[in-house]
Amino acid sequence: MKFFLKIALFVGLILIGQNLTAQTLQEVKRFPITENSLWTVDALNNVIVSSRDRLTKVDENGKLLFDQSQKSLGKIDKIDIVNSLKIMGFSEAQQLICFFDNSLTSFDKCIDLSDYDLMSVSKVAISGQSDKIWVLDQVNSTLQLISMKGLLQSQEVKNLNGILSIDQIVQMNEWNNRLFLLDSTKGIYVFDIYGTLTRFIEMPGAKWVQFYNNYLICLIENELKFISLEDASVNVSLPLNYQNCIDFFANEQYIYFKTPTEIIKTKLN
Repeated sequence: MKFFLKIALFVGLILIGQNLTAQTLQEVKRFPITENSLWTVDALNNVIVSSRDRLTKVDENGKLLFDQSQKSLGKIDKIDIVNSLKIMGFSEAQQLICFFDNSLTSFDKCIDLSDYDLMSVSKVAISGQSDKIWVLDQVNSTLQLISMKGLLQSQEVKNLNGILSIDQIVQMNEWNNRLFLLDSTKGIYVFDIYGTLTRFIEMPGAKWVQFYNNYLICLIENELKFISLEDASVNVSLPLNYQNCIDFFANEQYIYFKTPTEIIKTKLN
C-alpha cells in the first residue's frame, strides 16, 4: 500500500495548494524488450514478457527466471495475472485463451472461443466472478461474459457500437465488479456485472488506464492523471520525463512504464 498512500498524500497536498515540485519519479531499473512486446508484472515484481512466440519471466533485478516457447499458441495479444499461480494468455489469431503456471508452462486445455460461437474476439478480461471471462467481439459489436467451465451462464450485450457509438476499444479490464472499456478517442465506459452501462468518464486521448481503491489512473500524453471515482472533480497530474510511453502498470511499490524498446521501473520519490 506504500505507493498508493503516497498517491493519496500527493493528491491531498495538491488540493490544499502546497508546493509539490519535489514529487518526482525515481528510476529503479530498465528492462530491454523488443518492439510490440506484451507484458505484465506479478505480485513478486517479476516482469513477464510475451514477444513473438516466446514467454519470458525475469526477476525484479532483470535476472532471467524462465523462458518458454509458445509456438502452438502463436502470437499472444494479451497476458494477465489470474492469481499467484496462474497466468492467462490470449491469441486473437487463434481465438484461444490458454493458461500458464509460475514457470510459464502451459496447463489445462486451452479455451477455443469457437466453442462459444465466437469467431472474432479482439479483447478479453478476467472476471472476478469465479471461472468467468469477458470477451469483446468488435466486428459483431458484442460484449459477453462467458463461463470458462462451459456452463450455460452468460451475460451478453448486443449492438454495442450502436448503443455507445464506440470508435476504438484499446483496453478492457474488470475491477471491483465493474467492467471498464477504454475508447482512446472518447473515454471510459463502465459496466456492472450484468453488462449494464452505469457510467461514462470523458477522457479523450487516454492511452491506458488502471484502477486502485477509488482512483482511476490515466496515461495521457506524457503525464499520469489521478481521478477520484467518487468525486470526478478530484483530478491531478504527475508529469513524466519519459517519451513515447505506450502503457503502464502500478502496484503497491512501483510504477512501470513501457516504451517501444524498454520497460522502465520507477517509484514515487
